[in-house]
Amino acid sequence: MMRFINQLFSESGEASYGRTASFVTLMVAIGWISYLVWKTHQLPHLDGVTGFISMLYGLSKTGETVQRVMGKKQ
Repeated sequence: MMRFINQLFSESGEASYGRTASFVTLMVAIGWISYLVWKTHQLPHLDGVTGFISMLYGLSKTGETVQRVMGKKQ
């Protein structure tokens, strides 16, 4: 189980901030949305939350791509 979790949050054996931050943000968003649904009995618009969670991972991958292009990462 620990091996699976280690692989889930890493890319080629090194820690991945994008994946870890996306996971934590997703868990907080699930709790927040569940609370809103519980209180209002309506599903809120999820556009902003979806964009924010996706952006964390996307920015991380963009930074990695720039490093590879510049030759600083293999």
